[in-house]
Amino acid sequence: MKESYVNLIYIRRQVFAKIAQMGYEGADLSELEKASFEILPGEVATYRDSIFRERAILDERLRLTMGLDARDPNEYSRVTDGISAVDVEKAHFIEPLVNVITHACEACPTKAFIVTDNCRKCLAHPCTNVCPTNAVSIGKSRAIIDQDKCIKCGRCKATCPYSAIVQYDRPCAAACGVNAIDSDYLGRAQINRDRCVSCGRCIIQCPYGAIADKSQIYQLIKALKTDPHMYAIIAPSFIGQFGPLASPLQIVEGIKKLGFKDVVEVSLGADITTLREAKEFLEKVPDEIPYLGTSCCNSWTIMVEKLFP
Repeated sequence: MKESYVNLIYIRRQVFAKIAQMGYEGADLSELEKASFEILPGEVATYRDSIFRERAILDERLRLTMGLDARDPNEYSRVTDGISAVDVEKAHFIEPLVNVITHACEACPTKAFIVTDNCRKCLAHPCTNVCPTNAVSIGKSRAIIDQDKCIKCGRCKATCPYSAIVQYDRPCAAACGVNAIDSDYLGRAQINRDRCVSCGRCIIQCPYGAIADKSQIYQLIKALKTDPHMYAIIAPSFIGQFGPLASPLQIVEGIKKLGFKDVVEVSLGADITTLREAKEFLEKVPDEIPYLGTSCCNSWTIMVEKLFP
């Protein structure tokens, strides 16, 4: 999530804190039904037009943080429906990992080109000359793009000498590198599961927090309370997780205080894997296979399997 999306980060942390509290205190999970009221008390909305909508969205965030699916808004179900499946110490996450919270999505406009105030209504009219569908015309004060005719080729934008034509897109779709963001019948974002690689870029970019991923923080806490031999495996990026607020040593010690026996860096396994893959490369390329592709990123692997079978 973007560092500048402070409000969304705060909401996300409130949800994680609540689920963690329930895990450590061994609370009855039926209390999840009232958690959104505890996080967002009162009658006045803080971020959206309605406190009821805010709580409805928060309920879905609470479910996802527990590892449950977001609910279908067209069907009645309780916040705790299906909770027994995730009230365990060890669980594999239930696909899909990345989910759209439909009633949080504002159905942002999809890709389009618009003319800004920078248009000088110049004599050359290059924008009208290059448009293959005659979607650009000259109005009283500036060029006008007929969105019904526009095929979004971008030629008008490329030729404008004043950079007066800009392209915009919904942030989630613009960030997706595999074109997995579609629209439902109301224009809200919808994830194409056949293309999605669960990279999370849409989660980071959405300024409404309408896309979120699942967590297993609750199951982890339950496991920590019963298993004294739990090891934390941290990615190299942990160094920047808290910025200047905590040193790497402080983070490692903090993780141990949570109940982990020890902390190991993922890069250790990556180093071992690199040595094995280097040996495999020398033995098989190009005699047995033309090339060898490898990555420590699971999304990269999913992309290859889905889009380059």
